[in-house]
Amino acid sequence: MALSNKEPASLVQGPPITDIFTPFDMALSCLKGQLRNDVSFSVGAVLDQTGKDVMTNGGSGKMVTQGAGDMVQSALFQAGVSLLNRRDPRIIESEAKWGIRDPRQIQASDYYVTGSINSLDFIPGGGLDMQIGGVGPNYSQTRIMVGLDLSLTDTRNSKVVANVSLQKQIAAQDYGISAGRFAGHTLLNIQVGKGEREATNFALRQMLNLATFELLSQVIPPATFESCRAEIPPEFGQLSLTRSSVALYKFKESQKQNTAGSSRSLLEESSSHNTSSPDEKNKSTNSPSKDTKSPKNKESEVIKNPEEEPEMSKQDLIKYISMKKRSSSLGKMNEEKENNQKEEEKTLKLWDVNPGVIENYWSSTQRD
Repeated sequence: MALSNKEPASLVQGPPITDIFTPFDMALSCLKGQLRNDVSFSVGAVLDQTGKDVMTNGGSGKMVTQGAGDMVQSALFQAGVSLLNRRDPRIIESEAKWGIRDPRQIQASDYYVTGSINSLDFIPGGGLDMQIGGVGPNYSQTRIMVGLDLSLTDTRNSKVVANVSLQKQIAAQDYGISAGRFAGHTLLNIQVGKGEREATNFALRQMLNLATFELLSQVIPPATFESCRAEIPPEFGQLSLTRSSVALYKFKESQKQNTAGSSRSLLEESSSHNTSSPDEKNKSTNSPSKDTKSPKNKESEVIKNPEEEPEMSKQDLIKYISMKKRSSSLGKMNEEKENNQKEEEKTLKLWDVNPGVIENYWSSTQRD
């Protein structure tokens, strides 16, 4: 309150102003230099499609932010991409109409981001209120689930090259203790409590930052964004079934197979170098071997029975026949598997390498 109506009231100074930081900013900053600078991005409409309004003492308003597009633009700028501002084209249009700006000098965007915040559901909560002798605790919990969709579109042919859908539960809880007693004819009632609520719009900013990272990850090779994805704390965000997650999983599996194959080949080479035949080790150069025979005896034996072979037991003969049959059947099966693998490789190429590897638009390390 002001002491006088002619003097201004003193303003209360709250906490200091700080920059906005989310747990996904480090992952976005890690992408700097990983995407080509000659590919330009812009942000279109990211609308509020929830249809939910809220009534407060100051009036009515929307329950979610109306500036989601600006948040996506800030996330793209933090990722270090070549960014064009299409949030408010009125100034450019006015200058072009006035004749002070040549529209042909304005750079065209190659890809743009659009989407919407399209779900806002209230999840039924629960609570507890217990009093014994007028004294007891109370607790209540409520949750809101928010969902959004973002898409990255090619401006040349309006083809969607990346898409992501995310959701988050925003939690709120209240707890405290109350006491009520009579002191003579006077009632004493004391209530102490505390409330904790996630900031809805800040939670949406986190979702939009993670969605932007996911869109950029879907159009670059997994080897490029693998280290950046490790910067995302799992307690703040987890991506398991997105397109980039599947591509990264396949990339890691192929790496494991390659390392296993290389280790096997090294072991085989080392074993081939280290092992030698026992005949060569036991062979003596000074004394003749007992197994050696005179040339005449060898020659006579060859003449007597040129096709002589050691007799095979019945069990060895059965094994030999079965292996022979099995080898023929395995050969057919291997041919069928190779044909199937070739067909699968044709169909999986577009999924495994992502559009960025096919057209080489994205990665700075893979240019035409």
